Amino acid sequence: MKLHPFVAASVIVNSLGNVLLTLAMKRLAPTLEAHLAAYDVGAVLLTLATDVTFLGGLALLIAFFILFLTLLSKLDLSYVLPVTSLGYVITALLGALLLGETVSALRWTGIVAIATGVYLVTRSAEADRRASHLETAS
Repeated sequence: MKLHPFVAASVIVNSLGNVLLTLAMKRLAPTLEAHLAAYDVGAVLLTLATDVTFLGGLALLIAFFILFLTLLSKLDLSYVLPVTSLGYVITALLGALLLGETVSALRWTGIVAIATGVYLVTRSAEADRRASHLETAS
């Protein structure tokens, strides 16, 4: 079973889900704060349950969790976690492009370091697979 599409989907779905939740929470913050100040938890839940952006983000993060569990059932944790951290790169890009966030040069440097680490982890996993395949073929 080829898992690369699952990895790619999990990274994209996670990033998009986080962006949607951020959009929803920033827009809903004044309303939610007012409800919380009044100790009206029911109103908070109703506000969230009827907000399409919030629900979309929540649905995407649930989809991410299912994909993540699927990956964990098939691959090593030491591979899955670093590879899915590529979502940090995508999330930063989406934050800058869609949310108008300012991403400093230092933060971009860190993001490049993450991307480099992901590359190294994927290369090591390929090398491990080749070595394992050679051992079983001998």
